[in-house]
Amino acid sequence: MRVIPVDKVKPGMVTDRAVIGPGGEVLLSRGVKINGYYLKRLKEIGIPAVYIRDHNIGNVEYDEVISEQTRQEALRVSKDVMDSIRLSSDFDLKKVNKIVDELISELLVSKDLLVALVDMRAANDTSFYHGVNTTVLSVITGIALGYDIEKLGQLACGALFHDIGIIMLPPELLKRQAPLSAEENEKIMKHPELGFEILRKKEGVSLMSAHVALQHHEKFDGTGYPRGLTGDEISEFARLVAITAIYDDLASVGSETSRVLPHQAIEYLTIHSGKWFDPEILQVFFGTIAVFPLGTPVLLNSGETALVTRVNKKFPTRPVVRVFKNRTGAKVFPPFEIDLAKNPAYFIQKILANDEP
Repeated sequence: MRVIPVDKVKPGMVTDRAVIGPGGEVLLSRGVKINGYYLKRLKEIGIPAVYIRDHNIGNVEYDEVISEQTRQEALRVSKDVMDSIRLSSDFDLKKVNKIVDELISELLVSKDLLVALVDMRAANDTSFYHGVNTTVLSVITGIALGYDIEKLGQLACGALFHDIGIIMLPPELLKRQAPLSAEENEKIMKHPELGFEILRKKEGVSLMSAHVALQHHEKFDGTGYPRGLTGDEISEFARLVAITAIYDDLASVGSETSRVLPHQAIEYLTIHSGKWFDPEILQVFFGTIAVFPLGTPVLLNSGETALVTRVNKKFPTRPVVRVFKNRTGAKVFPPFEIDLAKNPAYFIQKILANDEP
């Protein structure tokens, strides 16, 4: 498994993970041989990179944090809710509760699960996929914080629809490529209050969930909006979702050049710890994601080139790597693995650019 920029993908390569489209739909399943037509469509859609099977390096085993079936159902429910609100300002809460329960149940099965893969989506991705991803990251963090089932459910509902107020804004405003005027920015900044009103008025939705929509743009130091709240004035759920939503935006969306790597997203969040983000929740969140995701090519201090094949939850900066090139750049056959947690003489010197195997 290697992450290859779409521009470097060639016909005949085989996907090693499902490729997800802008609306959350599966464009290509795992194990599909890419042909010229598929490659053209991936470029047209704006998919930045693809997980490709590399027979020279060997298989990399991995677990998805939630099943593809559950992810697709969550996307369908999100879309149905948005469509219903546009038409009637109401939605079916039973469907929401059902998918939230399924998602939480799957994540609770693997309490020590680390988010070891990166979702790469097109820059024009809809908010549905972002909402689902933010929910997964939020629930995993909530589990790490020791939340009970009831709190996890409230958190998940708030995270799934934290940006629901956006659907009340003019579509042309959201699609605008040019810089927004002060007046247009002011309209955009109304979406937390609009979302809060939608969720607050829905019978059965917890006020704690509704406050996630209202407060997810508040900042720990009081420089956020809409109310300029500080510290504990911001609900804990909103402080949590402020972190997971930003992380997903940074690490998942955009072109291969604009998307940042997980360690860069972590650095960004760290820089703003205590300013924009709750430092205590942030540290817990850092314990749920892999600094070096599976399939990341790295240069070791030995001069050898390797691929991250397993992550160590207790030692996130010291994963298991598979060496496939020696210090001269010659291919190593067969490749061999080094557990950096057990071999302190080795360490990752830098992450290499994703390139052709």
